[in-house]
Amino acid sequence: MEKLRVGLIGMGTMGTQHAEVFNSMYNVELKAITDLDISRAKKIGNEIGIKNVEYYSDYINMLENSNIDAVAIAIPDNLHTEPVIASLQAGKHVLVEKPLATNLEDCDKMVEISKKVNKILMVNYTHRWAPPYAKAKEIFDSGKIGKPVMAYARKNDTINVVEEKWPWLANSTPPAFLSSHDIDLVRWFFGSEVKSVYARCYDKILKSRLINTLDAVQALVEFENGAIATFESAWIYPNTFPTTTDSYIELVAEKGVIHIDRKKEVIDIADEEAYTYPKMSMGSRIQGRIEGVGRLSLKHFVKCALENKEPLTSGVAARQVALVVDAIHRSIESGQPIYI
Repeated sequence: MEKLRVGLIGMGTMGTQHAEVFNSMYNVELKAITDLDISRAKKIGNEIGIKNVEYYSDYINMLENSNIDAVAIAIPDNLHTEPVIASLQAGKHVLVEKPLATNLEDCDKMVEISKKVNKILMVNYTHRWAPPYAKAKEIFDSGKIGKPVMAYARKNDTINVVEEKWPWLANSTPPAFLSSHDIDLVRWFFGSEVKSVYARCYDKILKSRLINTLDAVQALVEFENGAIATFESAWIYPNTFPTTTDSYIELVAEKGVIHIDRKKEVIDIADEEAYTYPKMSMGSRIQGRIEGVGRLSLKHFVKCALENKEPLTSGVAARQVALVVDAIHRSIESGQPIYI
């Protein structure tokens, strides 16, 4: 049976999840892991049961010396470009965490090179594999509720995500890190691209704490098919909020409405520390194994790489999301609508 030999760059939150999932897949051989802190990466690898893997502190050395077919990249958003390009030029298929890059020019470079070398470039927009979103897409495609009219998509985080959990987000923005998921989804649901964007922001709270990024953004967009949508993103919720992320989508069509509210997902738990709503629709650990979108999206990448097929969330699709995020940023800066 043919196996995909994979190298991993980054052993942080998502990289560790990737390592564990790849290590448990029957048609994958996790051959190499690159992380700046090799001793930490080895410790994590031992804890999750990874054996017979090479460790590197430099991804260039991994690309030159490890016998791999594909590379999974799970490092901060603003650092994606160089390892993606180097991996593609080394003849490897690439899976990279979303967003593809933090500027449109870098996205274009990566997409162009992937086409030139004929290697797969997939961006890990995992939400497409979550049952609620997949069901919404199925309903739109069936025609049962008619053509799309309007969407409202909110994805807001608690402030400790920026202040404590991932400080590198100071180099990103709420639309890039949060709304990019929703932009990808609504494009997919509506089957249309965005043609205009008007966005406004609030930017006082985090800057007062010496974190130079936006607090909150709302963007009104119009699609080529005439539908409209509002994308809201922020990361200033108080840390007392019962979930790290408040995620909600309303989809209005000619003959129906779909609501997807992921704040409360089937289960709520109260203990001596807090009252929480654990996230379930995106996945969970079942009988010791990671299940859900974290496995399904990687499974899709492996299948596409082995069969040399275009992935659902390709670099081209992710570039369209980046185009909208770029327009949001430009609209905020100019105070004017941006026409794509």
